[in-house]
Amino acid sequence: MDSQSFFGTNLNILAITCASLIAIPFLWILYNLFLHPLRHFPGPKSWAASVIPFARNQLRGTDNHSILELHKRYGPVVRIGPNDLSYADPVVYRETLTHRPAGHAEFPKCKTFAITPTNGVLSILFANRDNHTRYRRAFAASFSEKGMQQQQSAIRGFVDKFIDGLNEKGGDAALDMTAWFNWTSFDVIGHLTFGESFGCLEHQRMHPWIEAIFGNVKAIAVIAAMRQLGLGPLISYLVPQKTLEGRIRHAEFSEQKMRARIAMGSNQGDFLDPVLKKYRGKSEEGSLTFDELVSNGSLLVLAGSETTATLLSGTVYQLCCNPLALQRTIAEIRSSFASPDEIDLFSTAKLSYTLAVLNETMRIYPPVPVPVPRESPAGGASINGIAIPGGSTIYISQYVMSRLDNFWAKPEEFHPERFLKEGHEYHVAGTFDNDDHSVFQPFSIGPRNCIGRNLAYAEMRLILTRLLFDFDLELDERSKDWTKGQKAYKLWVKPPLWVKVTPKKV
Repeated sequence: MDSQSFFGTNLNILAITCASLIAIPFLWILYNLFLHPLRHFPGPKSWAASVIPFARNQLRGTDNHSILELHKRYGPVVRIGPNDLSYADPVVYRETLTHRPAGHAEFPKCKTFAITPTNGVLSILFANRDNHTRYRRAFAASFSEKGMQQQQSAIRGFVDKFIDGLNEKGGDAALDMTAWFNWTSFDVIGHLTFGESFGCLEHQRMHPWIEAIFGNVKAIAVIAAMRQLGLGPLISYLVPQKTLEGRIRHAEFSEQKMRARIAMGSNQGDFLDPVLKKYRGKSEEGSLTFDELVSNGSLLVLAGSETTATLLSGTVYQLCCNPLALQRTIAEIRSSFASPDEIDLFSTAKLSYTLAVLNETMRIYPPVPVPVPRESPAGGASINGIAIPGGSTIYISQYVMSRLDNFWAKPEEFHPERFLKEGHEYHVAGTFDNDDHSVFQPFSIGPRNCIGRNLAYAEMRLILTRLLFDFDLELDERSKDWTKGQKAYKLWVKPPLWVKVTPKKV
């Protein structure tokens, strides 16, 4: 073969290769727009054509805001990716999250977002059905009323430290209440999970492992977005080495803490007591393996702390921005108790207005703003009477449904009164009568709802009640727009919340 023929042949190959690289994505876009089974669902064409717009928003931490705007424009169901549907419809809660009728496969959690821990064992959050049931049974006693009674003394002790710290540091200078709530909730959950606190309140700073946890959460969000873009095999090259090393350190510390907790035995009055009474180091009936304990313990620390601190931060911000609601909450609390000794996990259950304040904060500022999506079963399914092909990704966002005026009157405004029953002195007749409370599911519903719901409510009531029983609050000018522009990587990225905390005037 002469050189001219050789170069001609290679140029042809190069031309064909380049043409293919251009044509294949173009043909794929055409398929997504005109032939894909989800082509009839409304939504922006750019999002339907490619995963790039959705993934880009995830990487920026703005997907919850963007999807809300899409629902305002396109309605209750929006195609947000070639294979992705976002729903703002309470019927979809029931059809995808609750127990399915006999003969109907469940909607499992989407595998794209199930980032496997370094030990290879998924926690209760992403476990398959059998393991999820086993984990839930193992921890059921820990979250029962009896379990809460056993844990109450320790929780109240940390709340006392929280109050003592505010007495010491409060006054004319504003405090970062986001930090104080984080310190408190992480110390509580550290004790309840590993038998000892993280020392945050004592040292008035975050433990390094907690900082690693926050980095790990963001890493998980970024990795999930990269998987959507088809870049999964390149994650180790594209994700910063510091982030990957942080995941390893997080896993190592989790294992160290769990080994130390196991050595303490099963009489610590914490979450692990009932589990360790059956612990044999292997998977038997009623028992979890060491790796299962580590994965679930790590999840408990995050789920039982950061979300509580976020909700309390949001509550204080909303109360400071709404003086009448703050006045009513303080009046209810201070008229209900004569001394702090009367305030505990159970006595605060009678505070109906305070509970309404917490619920309204969860509505307008849900601690988990980005949902864990579900996947339609392999054989396909019907959602709200419409056939959905198998393998479709289904999003149901609490943040989105909390902000739509077809479910709530004045959805962007803070009104605890919407959660008060008729007959309450602050109930507003007429204004909020048509609010659809079936879309308010901050702890999810169905067999995978949050196992710690009752404890979370009790802990939040206790901390908020003690705070407002002892102190007056005033928002610092630096935090007047605290929620504006907050990004979310599964959880909110919260700036400092500066609040003046002064002892109440007697």
